[in-house]
Amino acid sequence: MLCFAYGSNMSTQRLAARIPARFVATAKLSAYQLAFHQHSGDGSGKCDIVPASEPSAVFGVVWQVEAHHKPTLDRYEGLGHAYTETWLTVTDLTDSRQLDVQAYIGQITAQGIKPYTWYKHHVLTGAQEHGLPPGYIRALESVQALEDPNTDRHAREIAIHAPELVLER
Repeated sequence: MLCFAYGSNMSTQRLAARIPARFVATAKLSAYQLAFHQHSGDGSGKCDIVPASEPSAVFGVVWQVEAHHKPTLDRYEGLGHAYTETWLTVTDLTDSRQLDVQAYIGQITAQGIKPYTWYKHHVLTGAQEHGLPPGYIRALESVQALEDPNTDRHAREIAIHAPELVLER
């Protein structure tokens, strides 16, 4: 199954900490916009995609996920509670082919919430790692983020990208 990641699962290390998957392509989802308004159980904002009323696009990563790993990913994403799933068509940024992909859509949204810095780091790391358009990366960099009051969680999440580093706050 092809899955379209537009948030923290764009990062290879973040996704690999959850399930094995194979990179397929970077892609564009037209007529949508990215929002950090999915209300998480930790009180922060996570990524969601919403239809756009103006010309807009969300960029992300297409992963091949084996069927037996999908239930594990669904649990991480809170399928049936925090997120629902849908099928969309995205455009491969390399060769413009159309790909039918599964994506998660937020169900518990709230305006004005912000992501934690570690979550934003996952998103940015994935976007940079996969060479998403520079303007899109700049837009991600401009998203305001909050420090996680749970310093252990912050350290654990950041360590996904550099487990050999001991991080100080």
